[in-house]
Amino acid sequence: MNTYDMRSAGTVASDGDADVWLRVVVEDLDYQPACRWEGNVEANAITGVPKPRVLRWKDWENHEDYLKGRRVRAEVMTLAPGRSVSPDAVLFTDPELPDTWWSDLRNGLAALAAHPVPQDDPVDSIGFVARGVAQHFDRQLDPEQFGDLVWVTSHADLHWGNLVGPELSILDWESWRRAPAGYDAATLYCNSLLIPNIAERVQHTFADVLDTPTGHFALLFAVVRYLAHIGSGSDADALEPSLRPLGESLLSKL
Repeated sequence: MNTYDMRSAGTVASDGDADVWLRVVVEDLDYQPACRWEGNVEANAITGVPKPRVLRWKDWENHEDYLKGRRVRAEVMTLAPGRSVSPDAVLFTDPELPDTWWSDLRNGLAALAAHPVPQDDPVDSIGFVARGVAQHFDRQLDPEQFGDLVWVTSHADLHWGNLVGPELSILDWESWRRAPAGYDAATLYCNSLLIPNIAERVQHTFADVLDTPTGHFALLFAVVRYLAHIGSGSDADALEPSLRPLGESLLSKL
């Protein structure tokens, strides 16, 4: 499996008598600070969340002409059972997941939110939202109005390509960080908008965090994040007709 921009690649491999997942990634400064070089490894400290565990890793410097001088990392991880719910971040068909999967997702994200919260905010969440709203909705927000947000530990890239079923596992931990409470549910909700019954299921499952002032901000954060990718050829292009009215509705609640 390759990512769409060829920054990383992964495959099932053999490690003695066990099957494992081998991921190779090339350093790309364009992905920093959102994606952290040590993210997957440091996520080993998170407990109570169904996810792969990094068993070992190795870094080296690329000396080939292509991408010469870049760091490269190979990570050997435990293999998550099942398969990704969707080949894309955006959901285009109903995956018909069992109720146990949804309850496991809720419990897993609750355990993640309870993990000690990182103190720094490398992506400047409030500033990012203010700039995105100005660009996409021609509205000016005062960052001071968001001083009471609730912050928790978040996966920060939760979409359908990073979720495994029918037995839940959450993949790709290089971006985990502090974020407004409900942000993981918000990104999953936005990536569900083309399948209304699944979007409704996400909303219902995480109503306690989404139907709050911080949850409204988290949803707005997700909306402007994906609107920033419109026109890039990513899956987000299909979401634009749904994202804009959702953003307008959220702004009316601020």
